[in-house]
Amino acid sequence: MPRPEPQPAPDDILAEGAMYVNDAVKFASIGRTELYEAMARGELPYVQRGKRRLIPRRALVALLRRDLVPGNQEDSQHGS
Repeated sequence: MPRPEPQPAPDDILAEGAMYVNDAVKFASIGRTELYEAMARGELPYVQRGKRRLIPRRALVALLRRDLVPGNQEDSQHGS
């Protein structure tokens, strides 16, 4: 009987998949240079696959969330 594949832990950074740099640039609407600089600074982890890099979706969302500016709920209620 085949052994079942191990399931990733809920906090596994790769649990929601990963994307190549071109896809990450489109997903995050940021430039390639900014993305590569974040990887070089150690702010954005990645998986090296030959010459290509895969960026975990969770890591990219976390990078975007870091710069998130909360909206003013009062303004949104007044239709501004």
